[in-house]
Amino acid sequence: MFTRLAGMRARAIVVFALALGLTAAILAGPASALELPYPPNARLMAMGWTFVGVVDQHDPGRSNPGAYGFNSDQVTLSLGAGFGAGLDAFSTVYAGVSDLDRGVGGGGLALVYSKAEEGEHDLKYATYGIGRKVADWCSLGLSLAYAQQSDSERAALTTDTGLLLKIGTLSAGVQASSITTSLVGGGVKMETEFTPEISVGLAFAPSKALTVAVDAHGVVKHDDGAQPWYSGGAEVWLRDKLALRVGAFGSFAEGAADLSYTGGVGIKMGKAEVGYALVWSDGGLRAQCFTASSSF
Repeated sequence: MFTRLAGMRARAIVVFALALGLTAAILAGPASALELPYPPNARLMAMGWTFVGVVDQHDPGRSNPGAYGFNSDQVTLSLGAGFGAGLDAFSTVYAGVSDLDRGVGGGGLALVYSKAEEGEHDLKYATYGIGRKVADWCSLGLSLAYAQQSDSERAALTTDTGLLLKIGTLSAGVQASSITTSLVGGGVKMETEFTPEISVGLAFAPSKALTVAVDAHGVVKHDDGAQPWYSGGAEVWLRDKLALRVGAFGSFAEGAADLSYTGGVGIKMGKAEVGYALVWSDGGLRAQCFTASSSF
């Protein structure tokens, strides 16, 4: 399910190079429009990379930007480290901050560094998003992402937008990822293309102790040959101290399912939380991560 984009001149060369490095290093995460990093966030990974319709505890590294508009009460700092099947060397490190709505909208900033395997090239990635409520039940958001491979003078800039609706215990989201993709730097004129990928998500949260969510990613793509992928996850908090999380993600091509499974735990200590998550498939353990966060 790790797709490669091809046939688009200079953009394809850069994107293909990013995809090669990320396929090896980014936490066994599913492919996105630009193969950009999925940050080592324990909740995000353990719930199967399911985030499009989730309102609370959004992650600035990979979130529907519309979710920021519903953050009215806390600032959260997060640190994470991702590994492969073993813990001998990290593959990804991550730092993120989410801010509450101070009148112009809530926002989030994330920095991700991916260490590639031998023979490949490292990648750095940053994203900033902002979202604001337009009604008590509706929020709109926008984000900008920057990605650059260590051996390249050129970088990719992408724009995302998101809509999130919340009515009672249900929330629904629509996210357009990589609406535009621009190659900048290297002394070459900027190139911009329209490359949208549409994802939708639905979440059910009858209480603060339970969240169940499902996503359909890439249901509309600029690349007709790319397959959509799907994810689902659940989280249960026990006495507001221990979270149990499970999920799965995969694609279905020509009637055959390519599935991976996820799981993890979170432990809350006051306003701080530590979490662990892993991804496995038929081939065994593929990736794992640790996250520490604190809210104010």
